[in-house]
Amino acid sequence: MSDNSKISQDKKGNNKKSKGGGTSNPLDILQLRLAMILVMIMLAFAALFFKIIMLQKNNSEDYNQKILSQQRYDSRDIPYKRGDILDRNGTYIATSEKVYNLIIDPRQINSDQDDYLKATVSILSKVFGYSEDDLRSVIADKSDSSYVKYAKDISYEQKTAFEAEKEEWNKWYKEHKSSERVYGIWFEESYVRKYPYGSTACNVIGFANNDDLSGNSGIEQYYNDKLIGVSGREYGYLNDESSLERVIKNPTDGNKVLSTIDLNIQKIVEKHIAEWQSSTGSNMTAAIVMNPNNGEILALATSRTFDLNNPRDLNNYITPEKQAEMDDKSKVEALSNIWRNYAVSDTYEPGSPAKVFTVASAMEEGIITGNESYNCGGFEEIGGWKIRCANRNGHGVINVTEALMESCNVAMMDISRAEGGKKFYDYQRVFGFGSKTSIDLPGEADTSGLVHTADNASATDLATNSFGQNFNTTMIQLVAAYSSVVNGGSYYRPHIVKQILNSKGAVIENIEPELVRETVSAHTTAFINEALRRTVAEGTGSAAAVAGYDVGGKTGTAEKYPRGNGNYLVSFIGSVPAQRPEVVCYVLVDTPHVADQARSAYASSLFSRIMTEVLPYMNIYSNVDESIDVSGFPLSEGITDSNTPAETETKSYSTEEVIPDDSGNGLPGVPAGEAEE
Repeated sequence: MSDNSKISQDKKGNNKKSKGGGTSNPLDILQLRLAMILVMIMLAFAALFFKIIMLQKNNSEDYNQKILSQQRYDSRDIPYKRGDILDRNGTYIATSEKVYNLIIDPRQINSDQDDYLKATVSILSKVFGYSEDDLRSVIADKSDSSYVKYAKDISYEQKTAFEAEKEEWNKWYKEHKSSERVYGIWFEESYVRKYPYGSTACNVIGFANNDDLSGNSGIEQYYNDKLIGVSGREYGYLNDESSLERVIKNPTDGNKVLSTIDLNIQKIVEKHIAEWQSSTGSNMTAAIVMNPNNGEILALATSRTFDLNNPRDLNNYITPEKQAEMDDKSKVEALSNIWRNYAVSDTYEPGSPAKVFTVASAMEEGIITGNESYNCGGFEEIGGWKIRCANRNGHGVINVTEALMESCNVAMMDISRAEGGKKFYDYQRVFGFGSKTSIDLPGEADTSGLVHTADNASATDLATNSFGQNFNTTMIQLVAAYSSVVNGGSYYRPHIVKQILNSKGAVIENIEPELVRETVSAHTTAFINEALRRTVAEGTGSAAAVAGYDVGGKTGTAEKYPRGNGNYLVSFIGSVPAQRPEVVCYVLVDTPHVADQARSAYASSLFSRIMTEVLPYMNIYSNVDESIDVSGFPLSEGITDSNTPAETETKSYSTEEVIPDDSGNGLPGVPAGEAEE
């Protein structure tokens, strides 16, 4: 073997090249190969990095949007403020108060439970009194959520108290080198509906549900689309530079509603109704005060009230024990009955106030002039029925004015018979009976099937309808019709709202008085107003008198169905001043809690007490100067002979409409729209 082919070993036994040989060491070859592979890998990574850089440069927007679009961005609604409701003088009677929802972010808290959980739970328990166990349970159960609405209706004072406490706690932790923090709690704005005067004007205002801010009854319901606003929103989006931006779309608050109600008049009416209910009481007592010259409702109240701030409270009407026995359906029915606006939604037989319309329609048609006389013998037999007058012995011979003053049924039956069914029922429609008034309140009763027509009315129907029995009306229908008679013949749509304002207070809509039609002439109005003035001054409406004022009005004692049970609905509707009315007030007392119900004075005296306070408040000044002694004044115009005795009025009239406690008025059949039992 030659020298060139020899392979020698070093001291460690490794092979080495011979001095003159060309054979490589195997370890060197392996190292070389590894180096080459490493270089290739590095070149591949360099190429990949270069490719990524180029992709980023050329397609950065697309890739950023794809990546960012997969991330989670929370958005939230920003609540609007429901519009306020004001009385005619600008007093807030319904408003929305800013409150806060307490929001827990379990995801943030759970991101470092050791530092955040104990501190956060402890401060919530201390400030708000929440259960620590419940808080821990919520945070654990909803650990992936960033939004848990834990509490509602937190006041501003509560919120600021928590935030101040949180700042103190976190400051203390930091000063003591602790990593603990109060974390993952924030507050969300919200609104809660508030009624500053509780139950005052509850039948008019209605209430709004705090959960969805939808109106329920009253102005809140009827004008809901005006009062609601549009929620705002805070959300994130990617702009053209692929940057994430937060955008806030501010909410649009609801409009304000300026009502026709005068809060002071409303309080006066409610005070006197409450006093009547607490002393004598009735199944229902209600009153409406209206401006007869434009249809504006100044006050509307019933004895069925509820707290607008707690409208589902039944405790004033049903004992807690009985409530516990009620199912949900029964409770809903009970609440619906409490919220029901009697003055708009309930119907009844009006009784003697309808005599005003009987006389007015006959005078308009020239059937009577006002100078006619009628002989009341206490009853008339019509269609086989002995229909009686309130005065069982009869009023004797009386004229048209006296028929209203004495509330004579017989005279009304004679007048309606002379007028005839067609004209009588045509005028019932003219006065609005059988039709909705279209008042801007929800739930107005439909009385179209509760009145007769010329085609279906019998002789007894015509006779009894002439004095307000055997057909049904609503309070709002009657007060609107009466106002048209005493104001000169203009029938205005009754309404409860004057203006719509935007959230800044600027007027965006005026709700003008709406003249619907003409009902009677000025001549008829003058005759009726004088007859109604004498009704209060000398006749059955004496209890309605208000010292210092000429009051005109008509009493009512309607026998309720079923007949013969001794149940009556008594009422009084009046206008002041009598000849040129500026205000009309209608008072109704349904089934007084007394043995002798059929006395108009229950309602007339309540009218007097209400108007004694309302008239001075409205600056309707006394038109009777009681300081002047008129006893020596001549009784007639012209030259008088001092030796000739002056004529004196010796006739006296009934000062109250009273139905004797006997077998009733002999009313035939049942009211229109009712079924025989």
